[in-house]
Amino acid sequence: MTSAGWLAVGAIAAALVAPGVGALVVLVAAVAVTIAGGQSARGRRASRATAIGAAAVALRVLVAVGPGALPTSGAPSPLPEGRGPWHGVVETRGSNREGAQPAVVRIDTGPAGLSVLVAATLPRYPDVEPGQRITFDGTIDAPPDGPYGTYLARIGVAGTVLARTLSVDGSIDGPAAALERLRRGAGDALAAAIPEPEAGLAAGIVVGLRDQVDRDLAAAYTTVGASHVVAISGWNIAIVAATVGALAGGLGRRRRAVVLVGAIVAYVLFAGASASVVRAAAMAGVVLLARETGRAGRAAAALGWAAAILLVIEPTLVTDAGFQLSSLATAGILAWADPLEQRLRRVAGGRLPGWLAESLGVSLAAQAATLPIVLATFGRLALIAPLSNLLIVPLVAPAMAAAAVALIGGAVAVLGGPALVATIAGLPAWVLLSIMDTIVRTSAAVPFASIGLDPPWSAAAGAAVVIVPVAAWRLRGRVSRPRAAAPATAVHPLSAASPAAARVKPLPGRAALIALAVAVGAVGLAAAHRPSGETRITVIDVGQGDSILVEGGRGGRMLIDGGPDPDRLIVELDRRLPPWDRRIDLLVLTHPHEDHVAGLPILLDRYRIGRVYETGMRGPGPGYAAFARDLAAHGAPPVATLSTGSRIQLDDIGFRVLWPDPGRVPREPPDAGRGINDVSIVLLGEVAGRRFLLTGDVEDDVDPILASRGIPPVDILKVAHHGSGTASTPAFVDEVRPRVAIVSAGAGNPYGHPAKSTIDRLGASGARVLRTDTDGSVAVSIEADGTIAVATTGARRVSALPIGPRLAAAPAAGPAAGLDPAQPLGRAPGLPVASAAFSCGIPSSG
Repeated sequence: MTSAGWLAVGAIAAALVAPGVGALVVLVAAVAVTIAGGQSARGRRASRATAIGAAAVALRVLVAVGPGALPTSGAPSPLPEGRGPWHGVVETRGSNREGAQPAVVRIDTGPAGLSVLVAATLPRYPDVEPGQRITFDGTIDAPPDGPYGTYLARIGVAGTVLARTLSVDGSIDGPAAALERLRRGAGDALAAAIPEPEAGLAAGIVVGLRDQVDRDLAAAYTTVGASHVVAISGWNIAIVAATVGALAGGLGRRRRAVVLVGAIVAYVLFAGASASVVRAAAMAGVVLLARETGRAGRAAAALGWAAAILLVIEPTLVTDAGFQLSSLATAGILAWADPLEQRLRRVAGGRLPGWLAESLGVSLAAQAATLPIVLATFGRLALIAPLSNLLIVPLVAPAMAAAAVALIGGAVAVLGGPALVATIAGLPAWVLLSIMDTIVRTSAAVPFASIGLDPPWSAAAGAAVVIVPVAAWRLRGRVSRPRAAAPATAVHPLSAASPAAARVKPLPGRAALIALAVAVGAVGLAAAHRPSGETRITVIDVGQGDSILVEGGRGGRMLIDGGPDPDRLIVELDRRLPPWDRRIDLLVLTHPHEDHVAGLPILLDRYRIGRVYETGMRGPGPGYAAFARDLAAHGAPPVATLSTGSRIQLDDIGFRVLWPDPGRVPREPPDAGRGINDVSIVLLGEVAGRRFLLTGDVEDDVDPILASRGIPPVDILKVAHHGSGTASTPAFVDEVRPRVAIVSAGAGNPYGHPAKSTIDRLGASGARVLRTDTDGSVAVSIEADGTIAVATTGARRVSALPIGPRLAAAPAAGPAAGLDPAQPLGRAPGLPVASAAFSCGIPSSG
């Protein structure tokens, strides 16, 4: 081991021991060791280096000044009492979940300038970002017991709060705030060019906005041992440095090293300069510079210096899992990647491609080195990690480059340029990131892809600490040669050991092959998303809420409601609609409850909306407030109200509004529950001799009115009010007699939806009942000849359901005061006329 390695060993030992037995004792012991020395020259160098590292950390603990100072002992600060309102500054943001914004907020607790960190679950609107001053309410509780509470204590959070109200009061001025706004703007540009959830992944790996990564997708990456992909790590920095080094290949070594340092610093600042990013940069930077300056053999020494310096700056890093993983992964690659690669080549008898052997060797080396920490800290072993990383690793560098192009194209669109520029620029990144996501989701679904190790799994971790290094050391002793320069595509995600200026000679005709592949892919994508002539009604699984996408045979689109979670809605829509055609021709809000409206504000930002329909009632929640504010902005789509007798035409689909009657909808809701549900817009659609009924959340005091008016039998019923016991009365069900009844409800919701009585009543009528909480999204396809197919996406998959012959024609609509069926709908500028032909008569009172 080099002297720098012993220096790091001493720093690690002191950081572990000094806070417990006393930094002064460690300092005295280090001085004594330095004076005593060893019996040989090598022993004296090792002991003195170890002592110097320990002494430096011990002095740091004693002085405890500057950033990273150790927390002082004593009782924790008491939590503020009451429900607020609390005023504070957002420190960090987490990924949105279930229609809420998790954030760590530093709140002011008194006139003395005291403050406390709390983990706040904030309403989804308005959006917040680090550096903003906010006001919210809620009771601050102590952190819970268990792993989450331990994590909060480790990052200095004193309490948790579930906020009911939220307002943004402004931002802290300064360079950091300006940089954060720039990063958020970059995230918006990526979202304009790339569909979700790939846009969020791009923001995580390129800009460091990990809070924009979809939670389910991030969990899948963790399951397969590839969580490093969704956050800035030594891998990202090595890729950036390799690209810059290649561009600066004509410069001398020293000048190229200066350029690399500048590039790394700029990238770290742009990625947010969080503690984890700075640590990754330090680990990657020293090794990259050692290689770039022609001293690749000193990479291990550079790693030792980096670890020691970081621990002197912040001794508590020694217990940080991220520091441990990045340090051990880099060390493992430096020590074991070459021997493992050679062993794999020999086992394969020369039949394994060089890049594949190198990638697998690097991946195995990093995972072997980090295995003890993974087992001890997380108690989880990703058995499929070597294979999944092998497949993902070659895609990350080109995906990052493609995302950078998408960022530029998205910025053009955000600044007012043609949206087509963003779409074209974003397609390559979308394709590459989609392939990565498919690999990850498929790998995560493999049985035993990842196994949890309950106690005594710590014994297994202890055994791994001993067995893995010993086995690898024996392997290193048998096979040893200098590390060859690797192609940038073979860099492991946690490796800082990749060459900074890797050279990959292009193969003859590579550009032509790439162009051909892109052209074929573009044609395939366009063909897959062309209008098929069939009508499709999709009840989207958005959790405890409603959202229904209706697609006409000629490409027209209509969305009824947006569910409670805007981020989930965007992911589901982007999955179903082509990225080059972000268009919703008609948007209908059946009623202004949050589980129907909260998803819509983000839709106005991400999609071109032709026209918006609602009831005319104001909603009481923050989602509706954001929706109304955006609709009042310049350039927003036109808004109209619907009432009984109104008609809408979407391609070949004719819609009739059955409820609410004109004059029955007050501007302000009479209450927060039934008074809002009972003004829901009820739509009866008909196409190709088939009928479907979309009932919003009307309850049992509206059902009898609709039944008494003679609703015709229907093929498809979207069950009212999530299948609650106060909807779908016997008289109503007997009248509509649905062939298929679809309930939109969230798994494990606290309301008990759907009610067993309602499900039994629908089943007794002969309907096949499908539920989004158990069946996932439900898609009903109606061919031009009336043939119906029903498919689901959940665990209880349904590929087809037999539907009987066409129903009798529906009775003609009765007259409605002021109704003008010939009056055409307005169209938002820029919407292609051929994609959706529709017209509607609106009562003059609307």
